[in-house]
Amino acid sequence: AACLSKYFKRITIIESDDVLNETLHKSTPDQIFDYHCRLANTTSIGRSGVGQIYQIHVLHSEGFNILHDLFPSLKDKLLNEYNIRLYSLKNDGKFVINGNLLKQNLIKDIEWLGIDRFTLEIAMRNELCLQFGNQIEWICNARVVELIADQSAYVAHGAKYRLKDSSSSSLDIYGDFIIDCTGHNTSSTKWLKESLNLIVPIVQMHFGCGYVTFVDERFKTGDSSLDSKPVYFPNANVPDNNTGCYISQVRTIKSTDENSLGILSTIAVNCVNAEYSPNDSYENLLDWVKEHLDRDFYVILKSTKLCSPLVPHRQAIDDRKYVESLGGAMCAFNPQIGQVMTHACRHARELRKVFDEHQHPLKDISYIFNQRASKINEECWLASTTNDWKTPTLKVIKTDTNGNIQIYQQTGDMNSIQYPRPKIPFIIKFLQWHNYWFLRCTSKSEKLSAEFLLVVNQNCGLFILMKPITFFQVCKTTLIHYLRLSRY
Repeated sequence: AACLSKYFKRITIIESDDVLNETLHKSTPDQIFDYHCRLANTTSIGRSGVGQIYQIHVLHSEGFNILHDLFPSLKDKLLNEYNIRLYSLKNDGKFVINGNLLKQNLIKDIEWLGIDRFTLEIAMRNELCLQFGNQIEWICNARVVELIADQSAYVAHGAKYRLKDSSSSSLDIYGDFIIDCTGHNTSSTKWLKESLNLIVPIVQMHFGCGYVTFVDERFKTGDSSLDSKPVYFPNANVPDNNTGCYISQVRTIKSTDENSLGILSTIAVNCVNAEYSPNDSYENLLDWVKEHLDRDFYVILKSTKLCSPLVPHRQAIDDRKYVESLGGAMCAFNPQIGQVMTHACRHARELRKVFDEHQHPLKDISYIFNQRASKINEECWLASTTNDWKTPTLKVIKTDTNGNIQIYQQTGDMNSIQYPRPKIPFIIKFLQWHNYWFLRCTSKSEKLSAEFLLVVNQNCGLFILMKPITFFQVCKTTLIHYLRLSRY
């Protein structure tokens, strides 16, 4: 909405929740965070459909740069009013990727924004209302149910929506620009088929992903190397190690306890291959962590004070809809490196660039944007799914342009339907090989570690990791290993 504000007189935003209710709008930053941590039911503040507000989220430096361009005063408000902190990956972060500890002394520092998504959404929405209030029309507690389209011209003129607390029939809306905030669970592919007779090709990858997420106050562990790292990210390394744990600071606090680190963090215990961790009690989770994760995490979690419920999230999938020629850039993937919010920010910036060029007819904007957005999708899709393809129980569901569905599975239960094994794309096989040896190199190279984190932060494209000199180093490392000239 902010990106397109100078090109449309009116922008309509349709939200499924009551995001403008007075409770949220007039709450202090501390009250907002208290809602985030302690709510048993988000409906009490009008947010019934956002279970993921409890999940861990990270805004990479590239994403925050985009937000800062749109909302120049947002950074100061977050730092001064919400006690959010920018932290340095060079000094404050520790990353273990596929079992390899990245070199800590980076040649280039990178900043992350420590914030929970619930707070960030509210702060951004307030800024949007302050800057563009006269242009924005909000329709809350509503869901889009159908497109208003001219099938002969392949044009959508508006949408039909229905209020959640009303049994009345749907209402029509026409606008300069309409934003449906349903997210990746939208029924837009169904509407395209019904209204325009268009079938969107889809690939879904089910890899048994699950999280148990909670907010905690961190206390001293007695190990300064752990206490000095508010950001700690070791991912699940399929199939050798199907568990991981992510720790990200979301707020600084003042505490009277001398053992407190003054940090509130979101912690997510992650698993793939359906090897889910318990979420019935913190004691059981601690026992599980002690058995399945590195000792560091047991030490950290044992020295924390739980500030929220244990919130499980399962059945996350990689879901890509190939809509480059149809009108919607949709891609959801395993957020194992926290790339999702920055991915969305990059899409918004790309759409603004298309309008800024002032040379495209309005009817061509969708096609041009989706062609460009697909390149962003491809980068994040490859970075995220390369590991997921190694999941022993992986199931892949493909829908082609004719609506035909094919199901593939790596392995299956003897009592279940046996599906053919999926064919791993060549680019994925290459990236699996390259990533394995490249990450071994990063544990010895500050330069390669920095380049890897620049890609993770989406400051650079994936293929910067395959420059000739880097590729030569990867090949050299591989050959040395196989010739047994090095102790890897």
